[in-house]
Amino acid sequence: MLKEKNKLIYICLVLFLFLIPWLNSNADSIENIPKISQETNPFFEINPCKVSLVEFLSSNHESIFQDHFYFRPDNKSSIKCFGTITGVTVLQKNFETQFFISIGTNSLINILLQGIFWLFLFSLFPKNVNTEINRKLISIENLGIILISYFSTFSIYSQKRFYEDSFYIFDLNKNNSYLLLFLLFTFLFKNLINLYEARSQSLINFLPLLVLFTSIFSGLNTNLFSSLFVYVAIKELLNKESKINKHLFRFYVFLSFWWLINSNGSFYFKPGKLRGFTNSVYEFNSNFYWIVYFALVLYGIWLFVYQNRSEFNYQKFLDSYSISSFIILILGLIASNFPILNFLSYYYLGLQRNVVEITNPFSFDQFSVKISWRGIFPSSETIGEFYALLLLLILFKLLRNSELSKIDILGILSSSIGLYFSDNRTSIVLVFLSIFLCFYFKYFAYLVKNTYLKYGIIFVPLLLLLPIIGSNNLNLSLEFMSGAMIRKAQSFQFDTIYSSYLSYLNDAYENNKLISKFFSFLSVLAYLLNRSEIWGLFFARFNPTYMELLFGSGPLNFGQLYGETVVNDSTTFLLPHSSILSFLVFFGVIPLALVLIYLFKNIYKNKNNYEFLLINFFILINILKNDSMNYFSIFTLYISIYILFNSKERLTSSFFIEEPNSR
Repeated sequence: MLKEKNKLIYICLVLFLFLIPWLNSNADSIENIPKISQETNPFFEINPCKVSLVEFLSSNHESIFQDHFYFRPDNKSSIKCFGTITGVTVLQKNFETQFFISIGTNSLINILLQGIFWLFLFSLFPKNVNTEINRKLISIENLGIILISYFSTFSIYSQKRFYEDSFYIFDLNKNNSYLLLFLLFTFLFKNLINLYEARSQSLINFLPLLVLFTSIFSGLNTNLFSSLFVYVAIKELLNKESKINKHLFRFYVFLSFWWLINSNGSFYFKPGKLRGFTNSVYEFNSNFYWIVYFALVLYGIWLFVYQNRSEFNYQKFLDSYSISSFIILILGLIASNFPILNFLSYYYLGLQRNVVEITNPFSFDQFSVKISWRGIFPSSETIGEFYALLLLLILFKLLRNSELSKIDILGILSSSIGLYFSDNRTSIVLVFLSIFLCFYFKYFAYLVKNTYLKYGIIFVPLLLLLPIIGSNNLNLSLEFMSGAMIRKAQSFQFDTIYSSYLSYLNDAYENNKLISKFFSFLSVLAYLLNRSEIWGLFFARFNPTYMELLFGSGPLNFGQLYGETVVNDSTTFLLPHSSILSFLVFFGVIPLALVLIYLFKNIYKNKNNYEFLLINFFILINILKNDSMNYFSIFTLYISIYILFNSKERLTSSFFIEEPNSR
């Protein structure tokens, strides 16, 4: 009874913390808060930081649900302005008056308020069965917490250009300004690690929730939950009995020295929707931080999965995935129609981008083309992959003659609807193709005696699915499609400025070199995948030296790519839309080739593991045509699933798939 009472008090305190910041008011001397309009807008200009968000909403009820209101965080405001209206901007667009309401959200308070809220959510996960405290590891844990806190503080120091004016009166050129930041991070990480250590075993079944709770501090380029994997890696490295791959470690150190020596430029990259998992400044200190961060995160994910995979329960994993899928879909639908919920979702989920403002997910453009809808996720294509992958995982369960639970059915419905809304045609095709392959090889392939016919039937569904991927493209000549990407790249060339790679391609085409044949094949593929313009723009910008082409310019670093070469203006800011191309920039040809060779060798070793083959087939095609791996949550999910499915024999062990009647 006492425990339940304490829990109720705890929840009430958190809810109070959730509401109290938006009640901050200095409007005592104001008799009446007017309804917002073009005529009353000067009131908010001469009375900044006086009207609380709640007071504004009570005077402007229509701003809660009308789609021409937009609430935006003002992370550069002072602490006293937190939760108040700091300004209103009025714009005219398509004969409609739009109001952009700026809400004070000071970066220091964001760290504390958002962090405490996420700690509360983290505390709701079930505890480990064995909760005995290992006294020998306490000193290692405390040292790990100090190192992570220092490391997070250093991330702000190393990216001062990104954080310029973000902390109001803080002068980031003075070392004593970082003391408070260090103490704040220490407070958060101390509590986060304590919660993690008591729940580490069960968390592996809740990894899909990372896509829902992105946990990126508003105004910061920092992801809270990624720090858990950094901690796992540091804790292992501090352990005298830890074992790491020495050859891989030495190779990464060699690459790191090259990346740091090469960090002699200064290019700024606005993180945008990649915030929390990208380098904002191409400089020595920032490059050093992201080199170490990427290695620790990757090693931490690998350790976390391997250390806890005995606790992995496929049904629990599917349940959390299905629930995540449902909440992401429903929350996206609601928040896109209610501007204030759009803002609160962005703030309390720690999103990289505001919730989509297209209120109708069934919308089509003037050319009758489906408009992609992303909900609360920053990328419609990537969230489409997320939905499609759940359908694939539920398919595996179904093929093992297991009954579908109510939560599974919920996951199928929400993912199918979400996948349609996202308009990710490639993922839709891959889902249908996977369903065909699974049922064909399980129930019908053994009936076909002729080997060529047996595997030739696989291409039948591709012909049937051509209308989905766009059969009109096939009416075009091969010559036209093979030259589409180089023509697009040349169209983006600014004046006589060539990127080194575009110059190389022009020379290769003129002299009919072998690389031009490969590039022509890639161009056909790009045209079929609707990537000619995006990939053409990438190659127009790609300006590596010979060594940069071989070894890249550093993990998660887009600054040099987007800052070094001037190109003609594109219709919008475009990422490479290919994780393979992104990693080519980060790591270069040699490391990327080694990773791909390892993956394909491992796929061959697992040729009898059909689930593993289909998962890799699905992931590899999607990361070829999309920037999925540039989002921390998807990066973590894909790597974890790869490790869990990886086996030389078809997976039948109890840690992965439960028997049909074991629930």
